[in-house]
Amino acid sequence: MENLGLNNDVTFGSRKFHVQTNYSKAQEKITGIVFLDGQVIDSIEVSLAEGLSIEEINNRVNQTHKAMILELEILYYIAEKVKTVRHAPSSNKLGLLFFKKNLIEESLEQFKIALEIDSNYFEAYANLGKALLFSNFIDQAIEVLKKGASQAPNYSDIHNYLGIAYKQKKNYKDAISHFEEALKLNPDYAEAQYNLGLSLLADSLNHHDELNPEVDSNRKKAMQHLQQATEKIERRYIPNFQRAMELIQQDDYSEALDLLMEQSPNGFLHQKFDFENEFYLKFMYGGKGKDDSFIADYVQTLQETIEKYPHYADLRNNLGIANLIQCRNLFLNALAEFRTALKINPNYKRAEKNLKLAENDGKGFLILLRALLK
Repeated sequence: MENLGLNNDVTFGSRKFHVQTNYSKAQEKITGIVFLDGQVIDSIEVSLAEGLSIEEINNRVNQTHKAMILELEILYYIAEKVKTVRHAPSSNKLGLLFFKKNLIEESLEQFKIALEIDSNYFEAYANLGKALLFSNFIDQAIEVLKKGASQAPNYSDIHNYLGIAYKQKKNYKDAISHFEEALKLNPDYAEAQYNLGLSLLADSLNHHDELNPEVDSNRKKAMQHLQQATEKIERRYIPNFQRAMELIQQDDYSEALDLLMEQSPNGFLHQKFDFENEFYLKFMYGGKGKDDSFIADYVQTLQETIEKYPHYADLRNNLGIANLIQCRNLFLNALAEFRTALKINPNYKRAEKNLKLAENDGKGFLILLRALLK
């Protein structure tokens, strides 16, 4: 069977994307890739059952290709909608979604807009600093993050990102200080603990006097923090960790550090729960507010993630809101049924009474949900 595929360019905003979708018979899967300026910014894989006809496979290739283009269209449609509402949390979430798709220019713009709307929105300071770090604007990132830290000294992400910025400038003393502060605020912050271990190890290599007690102390602390951090982090993000630990045991600290730095050159290991931002934006601005299957899929994703990470408060909070959204849709369905009952029988007193009760008492519930989402 011949390989099937589609290629075409699409333009959204000022960006020209190339979308490529191919079917591989050897792997029985469809791969879709979005390129921007030759760089991969998004991809998807769809596994197929064996024994499908060429026509069925071709249909799936077409569906996948169109779905990837539609995702881009929705993203830029949402961006236009968010621009009109001037809502800092929405701009911040949109910035995170652009960041996830490696559209750093757009993400920087959205974080700046969020801060223009609300100069006290400390989460946007953290995210703007992170995006600047990814763009290698280290000094600008430090300036933004310092401003954020002055407004929100107890926000652990800002200290972690400041630590990363100083680590990239090889200022390990300040990096260590900020990672330690991040861990003081959030003892379970695995990424900060991992970065602290790297910084302690790097700092120990800066000393020319191997007999200095601080050198040995920092290396022991580094080992401890790295091992504790990797108990909380999925090993697929640091596949060479075991080899690095073996090198440390052999006193080959420099090669071990190089190996570990390869896994996270920017100091960022992974984004666990970024699906919440996409759900929020599509729910609020992408026409998915009454799409029961879309909301059910989100609830299922949250539940599956909570099974893996049962102690993350954000996940529990988001599931609570998602359950209320499901209640809201059922409530709206109930109102529609009462109204349909009255259309069928305008003299149906019980349906009339139920509709009035639901409309009056339900206002508070809808106001509550709007407040939670805003």
